[in-house]
Amino acid sequence: MAVLTIFFYFLSILIGTGQESYFGVPLGVDFLAFYTGGSFYLNDNLDSVYEHIFIHQQSNPVSEIYFPNQLTFQQTIIGPDFNKLSPFINPPFTALLYAPFAYFDYVPAFIGWTFFNLVLLFLSVLTIRSELPRLQQFSSIKLYLCCFLFFPTIACFLYGQAAPIILFIYCLCFKSLRNGQDFRAGFFLGLLLFKPQLAVGVAFILILKCRWKAIIGGICSVTIVTGYAIVYMTDELQAYFTISPYLFDLLRAEYYPTWGINSFFGFSALLLDPVSITATNVLTVILTVGSLSLLFVSWNKNTWLTDKASWDIHMAITFCWGLLISPHLYYYDLMLLLLPAAIVTQHLPQLYPQSPRIILWMTLVWVACYLGSQFTSVQLKISNLLELPNIGVQFTTVIVFYFGYLLYKSVTSPPPQLSNSNNST
Repeated sequence: MAVLTIFFYFLSILIGTGQESYFGVPLGVDFLAFYTGGSFYLNDNLDSVYEHIFIHQQSNPVSEIYFPNQLTFQQTIIGPDFNKLSPFINPPFTALLYAPFAYFDYVPAFIGWTFFNLVLLFLSVLTIRSELPRLQQFSSIKLYLCCFLFFPTIACFLYGQAAPIILFIYCLCFKSLRNGQDFRAGFFLGLLLFKPQLAVGVAFILILKCRWKAIIGGICSVTIVTGYAIVYMTDELQAYFTISPYLFDLLRAEYYPTWGINSFFGFSALLLDPVSITATNVLTVILTVGSLSLLFVSWNKNTWLTDKASWDIHMAITFCWGLLISPHLYYYDLMLLLLPAAIVTQHLPQLYPQSPRIILWMTLVWVACYLGSQFTSVQLKISNLLELPNIGVQFTTVIVFYFGYLLYKSVTSPPPQLSNSNNST
């Protein structure tokens, strides 16, 4: 999987034109958006990056939003015929992260961004390996390379995405919580303000378990970031808040590959959007509230860190389902499942006797994260050929959720070997 994916990626670049692959996809894809935000910040016109127009198409009930200034800028990088805009729609303070790379031309910047994220992934491996004894049976390099046997990891780097940053924050937060360093953990979690939806699951648990030091830590980091933005990015914030109510509609734009979204929203939209957008929203809310309710039930029975084995599994469930809650969970974002996978690996000797299917479903998660979105795309193309409503089933969402549910069952009715073992680790 890894060899074929990387080989054909570089082949498509070599036989492509300029900075586009053979398939007309720009080098770095999503990094192009980050580079745009960083460049506009360096040129002191970041507020203009959010200037937009709406275009309504009769075949789509949702007006599509375009950013003409961004498109013009990206055409200077990719070429005058480039029309597949990669929009920078992050909060303005995130441009501070991308600005150092925007000092360079696009290709060197993308290479530098890639190495930066490769280093962060390695630091994530070191962080979690130092905390989970079973992983210490393997070398850091071997664990690091194993990460690339999970397709979303490869996809993340090919897209030039920021998931390694989020994974590193997750690992720091998990390790800090596990060692009773609540304030530090909350501070790390608050750094996800640039993608706050990915912090919802863990934040919900911290509030539920009244981890006040963690909550205060999160408030501190959020206050620092927002305070800086309010003082030094006032115009940019106003421009961002003007468009923010419409950003969710981007996921429903005709040009957007919704088949790659693996969240509860993506599952619902692919299944029900052709029938009713209201039905999609209702199902998304039901699945989200249902998952949070299950987390509430399981965590309500768990005493914080009294049994580390049980606590670890609870955190693995929280990370799994917390990801699905995030509306925009593209298949490269599933790279974040590496953390719950590492936690499960730590406790596999205790989990397997109780639930032998855990390895089967862990394998299915790996396969689904490789082929699931592509299978959904095929469903939609077949529906289109048969002139049927463009309805598809995102099986990846179902499989990831059920994997979490197997873990949920193991901690809500654990046998003696899980509840009483490995407390010291």
